[in-house]
Amino acid sequence: MGRNGTSKGILLFLVLLLCLTAIVLLGAGVFQVKKITVISGGTLSEDAIINLSGITRGDNIFKISKAKVKNRMENNPPFPVVKSISFRLPAEVVLEVRERVPVAVLPYLSSHIIIDRSGFILDIVKQRDDEPCPVVEGVPLTSLTKGTLLSAGEHESYKEKMLLRLLGEIDKWKVGGLLKGIGLENPDDILLTTKDGIQVQIGQAVELDKKLGWLKSEAYQSVLKNGKGGTLDVRVPDKAVYRPKDS
Repeated sequence: MGRNGTSKGILLFLVLLLCLTAIVLLGAGVFQVKKITVISGGTLSEDAIINLSGITRGDNIFKISKAKVKNRMENNPPFPVVKSISFRLPAEVVLEVRERVPVAVLPYLSSHIIIDRSGFILDIVKQRDDEPCPVVEGVPLTSLTKGTLLSAGEHESYKEKMLLRLLGEIDKWKVGGLLKGIGLENPDDILLTTKDGIQVQIGQAVELDKKLGWLKSEAYQSVLKNGKGGTLDVRVPDKAVYRPKDS
């Protein structure tokens, strides 16, 4: 046997040895899950997220399907967004998720449709008067399936687009807790109602950073101290006009 034949024989032996070693290690449980790490900035407990993933300690790490785990987590309550699923060999699984946060409710018959900033339907509950999120009026619904994106129908797509733009800015500015209602009967003349009884005329859903910023301003605090309710007109983003209720 020549030198080339000897080299090929040694290479084949090494490959077989590596395969045999891998089989032994897999069978010995070296790659069985021993630790599951959860990275999340939300309020869900680690145990809740782990249970939702379906991964258990003792699972073979190489038999875990990331696609199936992601699908399982994102399609079951409370529907977290899976940012990544990774393995730290030999025995750790890392789950990074983002919790969906309710930002508004939409009335439908005797129910309230709870949605996040993207319009994802988190829950469908019985209507109540003490909702922690603002109630949206003026957006007819056609899709009411929990765990899916809401649909306002083809003829109401503009309203839906304006709503999602508005909800994104409300969430960004963290003013949802100040609001009781969002009126979208006319999407070019949006009207907000605060829990303090002030109506805020937004107008069109443009320059919302400036318009919603007024709710965080000293000018708005002055309106509250006035104690007369009324309307704060911010349709012109750089100029807020206050009209007391009795004026």
